Amino acid sequence: MDSKRGLFLVICDDPELASTLVHIQKNMDIKVWLPNKQNQLQTSLIEACEDSDKVDDILVKGDITKPSFFSQWKEYDPICVVLSLKDNDKYSNVREMLLEELPESRILSFQIGHPEEVPRKLVDNDRELVLSWTELLSRPISAELRHIESTHRVKEIRDILMEGDKIALLLQPDPDPDGLASALALRCLLGRNKVSTPICSFGKVTRPENIAMMQLLDLEVITIKPEDLINYDKVAMLDTQPAHFTVTLPRVDVIIDHHPMVANYSHIPYCDIRSKYGATSTILTEYLRAAAVNIGQRLATALLYGIKADTLHLNREVIDADLYAFVSLYPDINYNLLRRMEKPELPMRFAPVLANALLNMAFQDKILVSFIGNVEREDLIPQVADFMLQFENIEWVVCVGIFENNIVMSVRNVGYVKNAGDVVRRILNGIGSGGGHRTMAKAIFPVAGWKDKFGSITEENIRSTVLNLFLEEAT
Repeated sequence: MDSKRGLFLVICDDPELASTLVHIQKNMDIKVWLPNKQNQLQTSLIEACEDSDKVDDILVKGDITKPSFFSQWKEYDPICVVLSLKDNDKYSNVREMLLEELPESRILSFQIGHPEEVPRKLVDNDRELVLSWTELLSRPISAELRHIESTHRVKEIRDILMEGDKIALLLQPDPDPDGLASALALRCLLGRNKVSTPICSFGKVTRPENIAMMQLLDLEVITIKPEDLINYDKVAMLDTQPAHFTVTLPRVDVIIDHHPMVANYSHIPYCDIRSKYGATSTILTEYLRAAAVNIGQRLATALLYGIKADTLHLNREVIDADLYAFVSLYPDINYNLLRRMEKPELPMRFAPVLANALLNMAFQDKILVSFIGNVEREDLIPQVADFMLQFENIEWVVCVGIFENNIVMSVRNVGYVKNAGDVVRRILNGIGSGGGHRTMAKAIFPVAGWKDKFGSITEENIRSTVLNLFLEEAT
């Protein structure tokens, strides 16, 4: 039993519902209760679950009106229960037993009836969502399950962060729209202001579109040093993780991110990392909806822009949760502000950088590498990479520059090749830091580490070394 993985317990007498739920939930241990004396129903449930692995481990029997049935699951954390029984008396008895024996469980209850007769409601301190079958048909089950999960996550994160008088919302250096929007959303969720809960970063915001976003939405990001975190009662990291930094952070209380988990964070009080999500803004949108927080025009615009920016206008690595968040935010945004954030003017200094990049390209087997030398702003490197991915017959682009004594690589690919984040982690091999998603990634090598491993930092050596690394790992 992997008690840390969580339990998804289905108690129902409808084989079709059992089949649907079993195939939706992939992140927890699944158990489906079987009635003892209804052989035909048992057969139907087994058939409904037959496409899942380890059917014998999924299907369980027992008397659901007795405490012993529920007490066997107490070691799991978290526990999510779906309860649906046609017999109303039995439903009531089982529900009461469930509430008593598994007090920390999260419950999704289905009842027979019209929405007017069985209105949607959160009960028992928001741990149970009750809705009718009719309403269920108009909203995917997966969305309902996420709503329950988010409700409890909101309570947990509030309990942790409300203890602090001064909270740092920590973003990656040179934060992007997804991080900025997520920080603004968490501050709103906590009901705090920018004085007690500032948005912080170890590096200034430099990209034109991000600066435009901050100016238009009146956002402020203060630049701090890692040791400054000791001056805060709590630290919440958004759209990044401690392992993404080259220094050890003095404290972290909360992590909310959508990048792949790259370390063990079991020691951190609250950690919500969902690598399948297209944006951290999607996670925060779910939090706000679950908490029934009013999302005003300014915040809606920020969150929607965060989702668009990290998913390339919903064209890259999105799931249904990203689409639901996008659709729910769209009616409330300021379209004029969004257009002005998406189309900022490029600084003239970008022109010579691009010209130099075009003159210093090398490509082989659909991999293009360009070395642009020393740059005064790190954001110019990914901008060049984004531009070069438009060339025909190119599947990978690696743009390399030197910034603040580091060799920085921005990696882009077309999406149907190897995972960019995995490729970068293999290339780094403990020398530097970085990671990413399927279609985009970043690698940072300290100049000293590069010299020890690969030799000189001349243009020719860097370009040829990077090309050979990606020919070996990406093809």
